[in-house]
Amino acid sequence: MNATDQTPPSAEQISLANRFILTQVDRQTLVFPATWVAEILRIDRSQILNLPFYDSLLVGIANYNGVITPLIAAAHLLEIAQFTVPERVMVVRLSEAAGQLENVSIIIDRAIGSSSREELPTDLLTENSSGAMVMMRNQLVPASLWQPQYWSVNN
Repeated sequence: MNATDQTPPSAEQISLANRFILTQVDRQTLVFPATWVAEILRIDRSQILNLPFYDSLLVGIANYNGVITPLIAAAHLLEIAQFTVPERVMVVRLSEAAGQLENVSIIIDRAIGSSSREELPTDLLTENSSGAMVMMRNQLVPASLWQPQYWSVNN
């Protein structure tokens, strides 16, 4: 396949690549690349199945439209105070653009809005954080999260 066979990105794709979704978690702003966001939705606590043998970062799983989605507390990702699951949680479900985090849902406090690349602090795009703003990156989620934790019982 040569370069002429490839379809150039549309104006909408280019525009979306320069947009970011801003969310609030406690007093911090968690920023998602807009291409990573499949949707923002609410899930009732009663729909969440706890996974007690996994890291506390993994709150549980939920069945959303016939697909199992893991739920991660952004508060734990950002090392913020104790997190308790409210009656209804707001989540950002990640798209395939998020790579290994595709279909993972990140629990947030609320969605704030969107911003363009130019409106964000420049160091946020090259580093993980800039003051009270943190960019969502795959590296925030440890690979060990998906492994069950085993407890040993001393006799």
